[in-house]
Amino acid sequence: MNPTIFAPHSEEKITQDFVEKLEEKITSVLSEIEKTEVYQIVSSPDSSPLLVASIVKYILLEVYSYGSHVTEATYMAIGRMPKDRPDLMKPLVTHLLSEVDHCEMALKDFVKLGGNEEWARNRRITPASLAMAGTCRMLAQFESPFAYLGYMYLFEALTLILTQRAQEALQAKGFPVEAQHFIDEHATEDIGHTRLLGNMIRRIVALYPESESAIEYGFDCFAGVYPLPVWKAALQHAYHDTAAR
Repeated sequence: MNPTIFAPHSEEKITQDFVEKLEEKITSVLSEIEKTEVYQIVSSPDSSPLLVASIVKYILLEVYSYGSHVTEATYMAIGRMPKDRPDLMKPLVTHLLSEVDHCEMALKDFVKLGGNEEWARNRRITPASLAMAGTCRMLAQFESPFAYLGYMYLFEALTLILTQRAQEALQAKGFPVEAQHFIDEHATEDIGHTRLLGNMIRRIVALYPESESAIEYGFDCFAGVYPLPVWKAALQHAYHDTAAR
């Protein structure tokens, strides 16, 4: 048995405790999300279906706007990992490859909901999406490469929970199924993604104990810029959109 891959029992306990700490932090972030106006509008059965559809439309636009930047930043982070450990890099690259086209998937659903594709592709992204994308790029380029695991674990875990909840709320409002590809995909696919990242965090922290603080720092930085500022931008667009009709 290779001791560099299979950590002793005491190390397993330490790494499991760290992942549980991150899960507790995710619960805390989720609690803050549930208090927000945008969450309550989407989840309330009394909300206007038109407003809810517009909110989802502009959240999808934000996903398109920041998506490619997050992908590029994450490739940079993985590329900076120790070059003698391709066994660590390979599953992380494979995970990232499965995410590459999701920004385009979000754009397609945005268009299905009435969005203008040409405008979406050529506009400047919102300051909120710029801050989110910039945070990922800064972490990937200038911090420990393992810091990206903190932002990606939060990203995947939140997306899983929120898309599963969104499915139920949108179905109750008669949301068009053909415009729900992005949501449906992530409500199932991210189960495996979240599990993979949790396992990789355990493995990496056992191998590189100093990575623990970097991963938590990446998590905390990302929690400061996602999802609430991005959702607030989408809500403002939605209010403007529905008021103009």
